[in-house]
Amino acid sequence: MVSKSLIALVAATFASETLAASIHRGHEHLHLGKRDMVTHIVTHTAWSTVTVTLGQSVNAAAPAETSSAAPSSNTIAHNVNVVNAPASPSATQNSAPAAASSTATPEPTEDKSISHRLQRGLAYNDGKLLQSFLGSGSKASWVYNWGQVDDSGTGLEFVPMLWGIDKGFPQSWDANAQKAIDAGSKAFLSFNEPDLSSQSNMSPQDAAANHIKYMNPWAGKVRISSPSITNSDDPNMGLNWMQKFFDACNGQCKVDFLALHSYGTDGPTVLNHLLDSYNRFKKPVWVTELGFDGDDDQKNQAMEYVLDHLENNSTFSFVERFTYFMVAEGEMLRNSQLTTFAKTFAYGA
Repeated sequence: MVSKSLIALVAATFASETLAASIHRGHEHLHLGKRDMVTHIVTHTAWSTVTVTLGQSVNAAAPAETSSAAPSSNTIAHNVNVVNAPASPSATQNSAPAAASSTATPEPTEDKSISHRLQRGLAYNDGKLLQSFLGSGSKASWVYNWGQVDDSGTGLEFVPMLWGIDKGFPQSWDANAQKAIDAGSKAFLSFNEPDLSSQSNMSPQDAAANHIKYMNPWAGKVRISSPSITNSDDPNMGLNWMQKFFDACNGQCKVDFLALHSYGTDGPTVLNHLLDSYNRFKKPVWVTELGFDGDDDQKNQAMEYVLDHLENNSTFSFVERFTYFMVAEGEMLRNSQLTTFAKTFAYGA
């Protein structure tokens, strides 16, 4: 006879999985040609409350470590400033980092007179859609398409991605990587969301071994990313997965910068996630996918807020490059026209 407690456990598990599925928003990386279509699952992240007024001294709260992907009911005030981070480390640092304490935070500083050159990039599948982002005054300086071959037709720096270890990607990698270097690529992206089963889907240990095999040989020729990870706070995903990856690397993986994704968030939450990532791993950061919550006006407000901090607040000098998901109809385009937040991203101050 099945016990009542077992029945309750099964019911609770089913309810939890149903809830988790309902709060994911689906996107597709429409990989053309040799690039297969890959379903991209957006992960909503639960965060601890961080209420900070500009100019005040505070402690930053680390993300809540729960297995639920549901957004937290806590709110973060939109006039948030975020805690300061140490100066950006050398791009040659390759040792496995230790997790930083969530309670030890430096004093916040914000100096609007100091800015660094944040490089904005365009994530795309259809190169024909890029031209409206590249008019007079465009601030886009690089492109990527989750693939190995530049078909953008833009003349901007192309950053190839290995993506995964199946579907023949490793077999074509060496030749395409060298072609990218010959054409001017300065950096390579490693695996795409190995912490997500619908993407490259690797354990931290397998990712470390394959990173050493396929990415390490290019060290010294280009800068190399970490695997691109979600912002889930599940114990086996997001920054938790990244920590296990570095542990498995045991100092052997060549990683010059972190590649981070963030979905289902607002501006202050994104910034605090970036700070938490930097404080934990002490490496520069590229935001290679980002998706804000809300309507287009709310997304534009979040875009303005994040760009202002990334470009004008010296706290965020560790963030080197930034892309939004993605140049596609229904995302950054509506009826073939740039949305307000897309215009802000491509042309705004």
